[in-house]
Amino acid sequence: MSHEPARYDLFSRLLHWGIAAVMIYVMIVGYSLHFMTDARIFAFFSVTNMSLALVLTPLMAARFIWRFFRPKVPYGDMLQGHEKGLVHLLHEIFYLLIFVVLISGFLMLEHGFAVFGAIDFPRPIANLDVNRFFFAVHRYSCIALSAMIVLHVAAVIKHHCFARQAILRRML
Repeated sequence: MSHEPARYDLFSRLLHWGIAAVMIYVMIVGYSLHFMTDARIFAFFSVTNMSLALVLTPLMAARFIWRFFRPKVPYGDMLQGHEKGLVHLLHEIFYLLIFVVLISGFLMLEHGFAVFGAIDFPRPIANLDVNRFFFAVHRYSCIALSAMIVLHVAAVIKHHCFARQAILRRML
């Protein structure tokens, strides 16, 4: 008799919540950079944001790869038929948007930076037109990712609070 877990493994949960916390932080700070007028404060938060995003990128890659190897956690009666397919599609879009945001964030760099003030990270592409293109990609993908985060949280609230389904317990 095979026993299917009722929640995700510890590694998956740690990656989920850690990445979520850092991603929300870098998005809030990223938007806030547009309103920072003090050059030193801007530089500090900008470098910190880029440094956190650099750390986030391999963690996100690990999360993406690990999902193919981790134990499956069934939805049970919470989702039926086409709902499962829709949830899987939306999660794939979620992953794609996160990767687009992270990659475009580095490709838009017009200057290198020192990771956490210590290790030089050079500008990946030294072409201002290409950097500006990726800035636009970054901006629009951040908007789309913000919408996806709101949709994700709303779905969890709907299932957990209104439908009284234990969907949140899967990731706690």
